[in-house]
Amino acid sequence: MDKIKKVAATDMDGTIIFEWDNVSEKNKEELLKFQKESNHSLTIVTGRNYFMADFAARDLKVKLPVICSNGASVIDPKTFEYVAKNHFNKDEMKEMLEYFIGTDLDICISNDFRTHYIKEDDWQELLRANQTKVDFSHFPNDQVLYHYESLEDLIENGLDHDESFPVLVINTQTLDELEMVRKFVEEKDLLKLEFTRNEQNYRVEIFKKDVTKSWGLNALLEHLNLEKEDIHVFGDEHNDYRMFEDFPNCYAVGNAIDGIKDLAKEVIDTVQNAGVGKKLNEMIEEFK
Repeated sequence: MDKIKKVAATDMDGTIIFEWDNVSEKNKEELLKFQKESNHSLTIVTGRNYFMADFAARDLKVKLPVICSNGASVIDPKTFEYVAKNHFNKDEMKEMLEYFIGTDLDICISNDFRTHYIKEDDWQELLRANQTKVDFSHFPNDQVLYHYESLEDLIENGLDHDESFPVLVINTQTLDELEMVRKFVEEKDLLKLEFTRNEQNYRVEIFKKDVTKSWGLNALLEHLNLEKEDIHVFGDEHNDYRMFEDFPNCYAVGNAIDGIKDLAKEVIDTVQNAGVGKKLNEMIEEFK
């Protein structure tokens, strides 16, 4: 592969995907055209774990390292090896899990190639029912879902599957549970992302304090020996704030939240209209 001159890094959900597990044909057409003309200068920067981003990397013929788990992991899509990672080690994860023993919180821990859970979530049900296009058969270990009867069972039998874990996920059912999790994050000086499911039900993703998409992007730039001005980033949501603050060439899709639009160098067309691919093909000469 020839030396990369510039990189385009796009978020997935809401930016190039508007259906749960599908890059639309229009988006795919535009992005593959860019890949062909730019020496495969496109990569993905996503909050998803790698096993939930791999299908898009393959659909779009991504050859550059993929930034996943909200920036905690930078992974070579050909070898599945880490280029860089900013994870909890097993002892750190064990200590965090033990904090919640005696509660009824819905907790799971994920590596980039498998997830360990107690209560089944909606997306896990879809995977188990084979109702998605996601395929894990080409992974070194094609089992990605591991179920446990209790938090104690997960601590005892789940941690030895992996050397490290990018994220601890807690689904809260009440506002009291949410406040408990927020207090834990503050006490441990960690970083959290909250996703509202309804008025009381939140999905809270907990990372090391300095884990953001910017951390992963900087690790990628170091790996490629490029500067911040050499990367163009695309996003739409609140977990894209840091990379929009940290990188000058940032583009918000037309359906992005207002805060991301305010930070953007330019607001482009929507995800439904293949805004990212169309913009990249307009600026193709920068990548040649």
